[in-house]
Formats: sequence, C-alpha cells, structure tokens
Amino acid sequence: MNTSVKSARRVLEILELFASTGRALALRDVAALLGLPKSSAHMLLATLEQRGYLVREPGDRFMLLPALRASGGWVGGMTGQIFRAAHPVMDALLERFDETVVLGAPTPGLDVRIVSHRPSQQAIRYDVSRDPVLPGYCTAMGHAVLCHLPEDEVRAYLARTEMVAMTAATLTEPEAIIARLRQCRAQGYATNIDERFEGASGMAVAIRGPDGRPHAALNIVTVTPRFHRRRDEFAPALIEAARGLEETAFGPLPRGKPERRLSA
Repeated sequence: MNTSVKSARRVLEILELFASTGRALALRDVAALLGLPKSSAHMLLATLEQRGYLVREPGDRFMLLPALRASGGWVGGMTGQIFRAAHPVMDALLERFDETVVLGAPTPGLDVRIVSHRPSQQAIRYDVSRDPVLPGYCTAMGHAVLCHLPEDEVRAYLARTEMVAMTAATLTEPEAIIARLRQCRAQGYATNIDERFEGASGMAVAIRGPDGRPHAALNIVTVTPRFHRRRDEFAPALIEAARGLEETAFGPLPRGKPERRLSA
C-alpha cells in the first residue's frame, strides 16, 4: 500500500531537486524535471519561498536558501540518499577501527563539504569540527572525488584554484596532482599523508550514484603513525563499505558510461 502523501512527497522532491542541481531553476524547469502540472509547481514554489526555503532570483528563477546550501542544513538529492544510508556504515567503521570517520560531499566548486562524521574516542585523534569545507586539491576526500570526474573538469578546477602548500608534502603542481589522481582511480582509493596538516593522514573512497559521478566520499582519518600501521586494513574496509553504501542508497542499478574520466 502506498502511504505517502502526494503534496509532502512533491515538496521533498522539489527541495532535493534544488539541492542536487545547485543552480537557479524557473517554474517551467521544475515542472518539466519533476513531471508536475505548472499550477501545482507554482503553488509549491510560492509556499517554499514564503517559508524561507527558496529565494527568488532575477528572471523569476529560484534557488535554495544560501544558508542551507552552505551549512548543510538541507541534504537532498543523491547526496541526501547517501547521507541517510550512511549512519550504520560509519558506526561500523568507527567500532572496528576507533578512528574518526567522515562523510563528505563535493561542493559546486569541487571542494568537499563535511556532511557527517563520527569522532574517534582515542585521546589523540583528528578533529573535523573546525573545518566544515575542505579543499579538494590536497585532501583524501577531494582526490577520491576528483579522480572519478572527466579530466577536462578536473583541469578546469585546478586552473581556477589557488593551490597553497599547506605542508612540505602538499602537491600544488597540476600535473603532479593529475598523476596522483590517476593512481587513486587505479587503486580504488585516495590517501593523504601529512599533506594538509603535519601528523594527520587519511584514506577515502568515492561514493558514486547511478550516473557514475561521485556524490560523496567516505573517509578514515587519524594521526600519521597509526595510519601507517593500519593503512592495509583501511583500504579493503573502506572499499567494501563504500560499495555497500552505494547499493543501500541506490540499489543495484547500472552505472552510467564514464565520460573521459582520468585514465590509469
């Protein structure tokens, strides 16, 4: 029996549409993309605008409220599906390793926004609370996302990004980063060893949607000595967790055909 309420379902579909597209949409766009009558779409958009979830842009186009886009106050679209399926997976990784587990999602600019995390209970641990958005070019989650994108998209990101050397280990040359991303794609995971903070290292695996694009990344991060001792355990555990999370979130759907992704 279908117990969903049509109007509530349509409101959630609209919010998830705006969260996943990251761009302004007109009434006709929303109606066409969701298969809604324009009259219904108009009333729903007006209600969401009145309640402060949407803001009206020039040309009668709508956007998700900037505070919700920036702070993670609404997690919708494919990222939302991953977020809602990730809790038991993250809890299991934390219980197994007692190291900080992080779920991140790419921003429209291809940095990484922290969506959820499970902190380690160890006395010396990595704390993610001070950095809600991480640079894509020098983090494990950033590399896990970038390595599954088309090469021209990655190069455009690197060209517009000011790549500052955070430590002596930070890669800032585009070709060196491209080479690292090819390695990440070939091995199925990305690592970051002392590249953003000295003494902090991590490993991440992309979470991809049915379209083949990375919509999130699952990350274990710890102090560097413990990372070196357990990195061979982290890799298969993260890959298994990521693939299971994809199936839980999206089901065993066929992957979209890769489009000029970074080759190995």
